[in-house]
Amino acid sequence: MLRRFGPSLLLRVYFETADGGYYSPMFEDCFEALPVPEFLGRLTKVDYALNFTYDKVPSRCGSGGLGKYIPTDYLLVGGSSYPVSKVIAHYDPRLDIGVYSDYWRSAGGRIPKALRCEGKDTFLFFAAGLAKYPPKFFNSKHGFTEIRRVFMRSNRGIYVVGYMKVDEIADLTQFSSKITSSLREGGIEKVWEEAVKAYGERVIKTPHYARPVDLPVVILSEEGHYGFFREPIPLIEWVGKKRVLSKYSYMFGIMGSEDRVRQKVFSDSRTEEIVRTLERDGFLST
Repeated sequence: MLRRFGPSLLLRVYFETADGGYYSPMFEDCFEALPVPEFLGRLTKVDYALNFTYDKVPSRCGSGGLGKYIPTDYLLVGGSSYPVSKVIAHYDPRLDIGVYSDYWRSAGGRIPKALRCEGKDTFLFFAAGLAKYPPKFFNSKHGFTEIRRVFMRSNRGIYVVGYMKVDEIADLTQFSSKITSSLREGGIEKVWEEAVKAYGERVIKTPHYARPVDLPVVILSEEGHYGFFREPIPLIEWVGKKRVLSKYSYMFGIMGSEDRVRQKVFSDSRTEEIVRTLERDGFLST
């Protein structure tokens, strides 16, 4: 069967200088991807939200949770500082179960309607800032200021770290308009319950479910169509004081070293180029 490609999207979604305050750690044979922090005080389902403390999000490098990389005092959320006890991990995307929640661009989110492209292979690619900290630095706990100071002196960069093939899109706002009026009387909670019946438990496996009024677009991937890459794909790297682009940069829409890699939308033909290049180089097996 002839393979047909649709559009794709590159999103930066993990710790950065304004959300978190530093980059995720990169080791010789492994890298972490720290979800950005979310202020617990803005969430209503607090008991559910506490499932997403950093200690409960599993580490990719070694045992335990991601709490070992979190400072003892505070983190930045949107550029403002919050005590660590008042934040959770915004564990989204879930590259362990193939789920990503966001909003259509027309509603202030980052998902273009063009991604809804049935019969074609469409993808999400996720970027993260990664930094090389001193050996054994995270074997002991540190305050935010110390981690930030060491980070600012580190070799670091922005990398593509994972992907999801768009197999199904659960638009909860559209979904809510289709259920009966009697069900709508149950409010937001009832919409989520009906979405679980239609799409499975995965749709509530992010902190979006803990927010007071939130009906996102939930993108779902089938088994084998999502995950972290075996090694991060460089886009921009700091070598000393110089920023260097890689052979993959232009392909992912990076035109200069000052690009902050927020979001990039790719055409059908560029998606095909990206996927076939990553397959050829051993990053993807789709």
